[in-house]
Amino acid sequence: MALEVYLVRHGKTVFNHVGRLQGWSDSPLLPEGKEVARVLGRALQGKVHFDAAFCSVSPRAADTAKIILQAQGQADLPLGVIEEVREYCFGGFEGDLVHNVHALIAQHRGFPSVEAWLEAYRTGTYHMLAETVSELDPLGLAENEARFMGRLKQGLDILRQKSPEAGKVLLVSHGMAITGILKSIDPRSTLYQSVDNATVSRLRFEDGRWTVESVGAVL
Repeated sequence: MALEVYLVRHGKTVFNHVGRLQGWSDSPLLPEGKEVARVLGRALQGKVHFDAAFCSVSPRAADTAKIILQAQGQADLPLGVIEEVREYCFGGFEGDLVHNVHALIAQHRGFPSVEAWLEAYRTGTYHMLAETVSELDPLGLAENEARFMGRLKQGLDILRQKSPEAGKVLLVSHGMAITGILKSIDPRSTLYQSVDNATVSRLRFEDGRWTVESVGAVL
């Protein structure tokens, strides 16, 4: 008897399109972001029956979850909120251009280019982005690796407590949060690089342990 989690990244938003950091801030789903969520829901229709559904506290995650459930045929399934699986908090960098922040980090870390920094970050053995942003944040609000990963693990614990012991569960979260969740289960399962919008990563909880079944799949 196992708990199966369909971990989905929200649909594409305005900030995704223009290259701005969202974090704890929010921006609306684009029409294409809504459509890929509908496509995912239709792909799940008749194949997966969810026993529970959850999302982060961010509206973009809730909107994506509702569209998926509507298209999948379970619009009446209650949607629970798990605050602990919200996106990484960028503090004073919220809403800034992604490239600007990576350029600042590359300079701070001594990399010759943004590309060199991104390669080191994505293939690294710890969350260099979280650690560096928390160091540089002028407001002191950005999360370091320990805080970020700690609350994501709490989120998984809450998910298990609120879910049936065995069954299928939808969880809509965010790019960096999903990477963190996957890394917390199996550090080798993915790079430090967000999966695409509206893709599915499948998790399994059985015999007291989590396993990663797939990462960033398009159904």
